[in-house]
Amino acid sequence: MSADIRPPSQADSSESADFCLTPEEITRGRQTFGACLETFKAGEPRRLAEEALDILAAVISDGACAGRNFPWQQMRGYHAALTLSIVRETGSPSRVEALLCRHDDTRKFQQVADRYSPKQVQRMNNCLKKIAEESKRLGFTEESEPETAKPTARSKSAQQRQIDEGEVRALIAVSLMDTTCQGPRDALMIGLAFAGGLRTVDLVNLNLDNMRFDAKSGRVSVKFKAPGAKRARHIPLPNDQLIALEDWLAARGRKAGPLFCPTARSAEINVKRMTAAQMRELCDLRSEQAGVTPFAPNDLARSGLLGDDTSKRRRRPERQAASASASPLYGSDPDSEQEDEQIAARIHFPYRARPSL
Repeated sequence: MSADIRPPSQADSSESADFCLTPEEITRGRQTFGACLETFKAGEPRRLAEEALDILAAVISDGACAGRNFPWQQMRGYHAALTLSIVRETGSPSRVEALLCRHDDTRKFQQVADRYSPKQVQRMNNCLKKIAEESKRLGFTEESEPETAKPTARSKSAQQRQIDEGEVRALIAVSLMDTTCQGPRDALMIGLAFAGGLRTVDLVNLNLDNMRFDAKSGRVSVKFKAPGAKRARHIPLPNDQLIALEDWLAARGRKAGPLFCPTARSAEINVKRMTAAQMRELCDLRSEQAGVTPFAPNDLARSGLLGDDTSKRRRRPERQAASASASPLYGSDPDSEQEDEQIAARIHFPYRARPSL
């Protein structure tokens, strides 16, 4: 891709974080971590398992947490799938080693291989499965919640459901990991569907001339007019979607016509309109890769609009709830904003996430 991916602290607001580190959650995480290690034989097997969990926690928390202090009970299937896809990348061992050294200033940077071996990755996957089992056994995870990175079967008749922002970030992240021209196209379509509230019919009917550049502000937006609407609205593209657009247009070209086009196996792009079936296949593919429960394409637009309608109403109650549940453990004044921020520390995932959707 044409730009580096930024760490979470620069990417999203605390309200969109995936993991909340209240003292209660850290305590539960420690219990789950300890129970998981007890399932391995003492000695080398247990040491290797602890090392694997430290690596996974470092990847997710950007070096803020070791395995012992990570809230493992908050881990979901799409988190696990995306974590494993990150550690499989070339260069991951050296990046993880730097994260571990950041967390522990007494640790010396060690020379590591260019990639984790298949055996190491399998060990990490096994640890994630054990963590999920122990979290469920301890009553920290409900039976209906997805546990680990199990591949999801494609479903042409996926039931309508609300999609979490964390799931959307996972879908976009796996799209951006695709080195073919489909990657930026899919990331842009998913981002526009969720953040702009565009349905499948809206996306496939967008043309290149729907893109607008404002010379005064330097911003790019999508001009969209819903059927029956009196006026068109302009959907501004944040930095991550702008980068995806640039990469997609570099492959598609600047020929007038549909903005989003199907791609052939030969990587050729014919400037013609995509179909709703192809959009459904796109969502099925990315949900399978990210470990996200299958969904209908229009769920993205509906979920994004629901999130916009309720986000302001939810922020204050969530903040108060975090303070009320955590303050007694600290013995502090629940009205202290500074203490509240320390208690309700949050981790964004993936740690390489681009700016907000």
